[in-house]
Amino acid sequence: MAEASSARDGAVAALSSQHIDKPAVLIIGGLGYIGRYLALYIHKNELASEVRLVDKVLPQLAWLAPEFAEACSQDKFMQADATREQSLPKIFTPTKAAEYTYVFNCGGETRFSQDDSVYAARSVALSLTLARECARRRTPAFVEFSTGMVYKPPSSSTISSGGCTETANLKPWLKLAKHKLAAEEGLEKIRKESEKQGGKEELKYVVLRLAHVWGEYDIGFLARCLCLARVYQKKGEEMKWLYGRDLRINTIHVTDVASAAWAAASYIAHTPSTAPELSVPSGRIFNIVDRGDTSQAQLAAIIRDIFNIPTGFQNSLISTFAKFNLESVVDDVNEEMLQPWADLLSEKGIKRQGPIGPYMEKELLRDFDLCLNGERAMKVLAWRAQVAKMDVEGVKKVVESYKSQNWWP
Repeated sequence: MAEASSARDGAVAALSSQHIDKPAVLIIGGLGYIGRYLALYIHKNELASEVRLVDKVLPQLAWLAPEFAEACSQDKFMQADATREQSLPKIFTPTKAAEYTYVFNCGGETRFSQDDSVYAARSVALSLTLARECARRRTPAFVEFSTGMVYKPPSSSTISSGGCTETANLKPWLKLAKHKLAAEEGLEKIRKESEKQGGKEELKYVVLRLAHVWGEYDIGFLARCLCLARVYQKKGEEMKWLYGRDLRINTIHVTDVASAAWAAASYIAHTPSTAPELSVPSGRIFNIVDRGDTSQAQLAAIIRDIFNIPTGFQNSLISTFAKFNLESVVDDVNEEMLQPWADLLSEKGIKRQGPIGPYMEKELLRDFDLCLNGERAMKVLAWRAQVAKMDVEGVKKVVESYKSQNWWP
């Protein structure tokens, strides 16, 4: 019996040694747009000893493309609501490891123009609930995804000098961003409270403030632009943007978000909490943006080249009117675009509409620059965006991804 026990212990030790340098990973919102790409990045690079994906949505309803089949397989998935504290013991108990090493919060409400109560319940509460659990368990790395829209719109001099740094003035200009900032502030409060527990608790967190995320199967900002362009193409009309051609709409490819998240987790896990750079909240924050400094003019040119339609910009009088009458302007645009989009789907024989469409939210049509300085992430995390900028070839791949899923008319 002793020999059998010894052999069994040796086998377990050998198995454990194979994974000793690989963290156990928990991804909340693991079937969301960023979550699935993070899972794919980890899977392709064999970075983790085990991965758990937690989501309220079942894989069968998550519009997963075939390339995510292994990374987001059923054996890695757990359906649960991470805002419910009674679910946390089940969520935070790994299959093999003693505890999860890296926890990524890709969950929360991503739709625009929702009520404050929706963001408070689905985003802020989720972030703080996870942070408290990570503090209690002394998780080595907790990664929170935020947005660059928390910054005060930059001046022309800030834009010309490279954009908002992590210490720039804060003034969120979307409701979603306001609650993302509230979550960030809540994390810092929990971190400080955990310091008073005499070593019993510790919150090691890092925040990634993202530019507009895009890539294959995009269902956000870029998807709306592409669907609108398809309607304008069908109608044979010029597609015009509000506001100026120089308005910044900085971007980051979703695959680069995944690599940045991993670099950030590794950084915070291996950096002592007493390190001087972590003595201020901004030391835990990183802007994640590509090097293209994307503007409306660049996106308009891409749309023009792909769809072979004229593109341009409304004059200042119309843009000013729109700024002060956003609700009626957005209603008019949606009324004009939604039926032609439905007709295009019908003509193509698409009976089940995919998760993309031309419907516009008024919050998206704001005259504010999203212009981020990503130098700190490149320097501190030793990370660099592999997709340097949004271009015609990259956006064509997005359209092709829609076609492969039968979303595109």
